[in-house]
Amino acid sequence: MYRVLVVYGTSQRTDNLYAGEFRIGPADGDAFTLAGLSCATKFNLNASVELPYSDTWFTPPPGAPNGQIPKLGVMHSSLYKRFQSALAVSSLNP
Repeated sequence: MYRVLVVYGTSQRTDNLYAGEFRIGPADGDAFTLAGLSCATKFNLNASVELPYSDTWFTPPPGAPNGQIPKLGVMHSSLYKRFQSALAVSSLNP
């Protein structure tokens, strides 16, 4: 069975970033749109959990705007450096 690493994301205090966090917001243009977010969101790579990829944890959202899959968006390649910088100082980095 496949497993997915899920990290915590919040739309609260997105201008306050700590080690291991990165932000995606409207100023990121197309990257923000592709992420499928409705407002600026920061992700904390220090707060993660590994989950089985099953209907228990992953089901299509209400109204299924993207079809019958749970994926809401993708991280655009323009955000990878930001992600890598947060990862380098996070608890996920061995």
